[in-house]
Amino acid sequence: MSSYESSAFSNWYVEECCDWEGVECDPSHTRIHKIFFPHLRSDSEPWFPNATLFARFKDLQELELPGNYIGGFITIHGGCNVKKISPWMLHNITSELWLSGNNLTGLFISNFQNITSKLTLLDISDNFLHGTLPEGINLNFPELRHLDLSNNSFNGNLPIFFSVQLQMLDLSDNQFQGGIPHGMTSNMSCLLYLRLSRNNLTGDLFPKNSSLPNLRWIYLNNNHLSGTFPYALSKIMKLRIIDIQNNELSGELSSYLPVLPKLNILILGGNQFGGQLPVQICQMRDLHVLDLSENDLSGDIPDCVDNVTSWLDSSYGGYFLYDSWNKIDLTFKGSRYIYSAPPLAYLRVIDVSCNRLTGKIPIQMTRLKGIHSLNVSNNLLIGQIPSSLGNLINLESLDLSHNNLTGVLPHELVGLVSLSAFNVSFNNLSGMIPIEKQFGTFESDSYLGNPNLCGHPLQIKCNDSAETPPIYARAEKSVSIMYFAVLICPFFIVICLG
Repeated sequence: MSSYESSAFSNWYVEECCDWEGVECDPSHTRIHKIFFPHLRSDSEPWFPNATLFARFKDLQELELPGNYIGGFITIHGGCNVKKISPWMLHNITSELWLSGNNLTGLFISNFQNITSKLTLLDISDNFLHGTLPEGINLNFPELRHLDLSNNSFNGNLPIFFSVQLQMLDLSDNQFQGGIPHGMTSNMSCLLYLRLSRNNLTGDLFPKNSSLPNLRWIYLNNNHLSGTFPYALSKIMKLRIIDIQNNELSGELSSYLPVLPKLNILILGGNQFGGQLPVQICQMRDLHVLDLSENDLSGDIPDCVDNVTSWLDSSYGGYFLYDSWNKIDLTFKGSRYIYSAPPLAYLRVIDVSCNRLTGKIPIQMTRLKGIHSLNVSNNLLIGQIPSSLGNLINLESLDLSHNNLTGVLPHELVGLVSLSAFNVSFNNLSGMIPIEKQFGTFESDSYLGNPNLCGHPLQIKCNDSAETPPIYARAEKSVSIMYFAVLICPFFIVICLG
């Protein structure tokens, strides 16, 4: 036994095995059925556990060893280090095997012919495994309900079939290529979660006649998928999250986007969708995050956006149900972040930047007091910035840059006390920049490209003819009246005394 094993399993020699560290026994308290040692090791030297440590437990159902820098296993026969998953584990562990975040290398399993596993959960994500998956993986793992192979280097085509009982499938961050097989999307009626992000997949996003009636969360972002918004998704009324950003999808979005009443997150950015912003969005009242950025959408922003109840009040409906599996890639405050639970559950975002939207900012948008980020930059919007944007009390990020907005910066915006990212650069704004509260912290980059703006932080000083926001004008008028009163009062006092 290695020195690490000696310390990690130091009390595995006392008589009562159910008292050992990291084990769980069955209800009879006589047989070990679960071993869990997650993230115990702090050093980065690969660990090669001796498989005989676990092979002696004949009723072992779950083995959890994530994040332990496991580089492989010392084989039961022969004593050599094998830098891959031990076939013994797949044969003998009858429920769950967690080996994520280790240093496993090589092929998944070099020979699947003699393997029929009883595993219901297999997580070997975040390793260095490679090679293709067997076409008959459903025969090797007929009882799987949870399969996570993400963040490896698997390649080749996706298998046509998986276990019909599968509920969670994550093959993201690999090198899979080709299309999404019809068998995958027509024979998995139990599937709740599907993530195929960041591969090299091509072809239609979903084959025609796909049927995934219970799907809740779908992530197909960052591939090379083409075609229109898939009709198959219009039949899945339980969808909560759709993330298909950064593909090559096209067509008039308003003609294909269905009304999905339970949808919380819709991310379609980085595609080639055209036509007007779909009014169907206004009927998805539980929508929290909408990202339609970097497309070819045109026309006005719909004036029905205040129909989305979750944008009106951040406390509406609380937060939507989430799972640790769910995470999205999103631009917030000008930077790209990966959001996961629980912050993801509370986030309210609207991003329609980098399109060809026209018209004015609708007054209905200024009623969305629940949103945290509003980005309408890089469009063709006109008119003045509505002073009632100051009502968006939860706003942390506001980007109106690269449009054709005119007029002054409303002083009401200084009431946005949570605002920490602000950009109105490259418009046709004029007058004095507010400097109170958090507006005193914004850099000149927030205001560039507006030649008629003046005041701090720009180097352009305001002169007497500079247009000022209404509240400044009222303040100056009040000061003038007071000054006049100070001058005239002594005159009236003298007359009265005389």
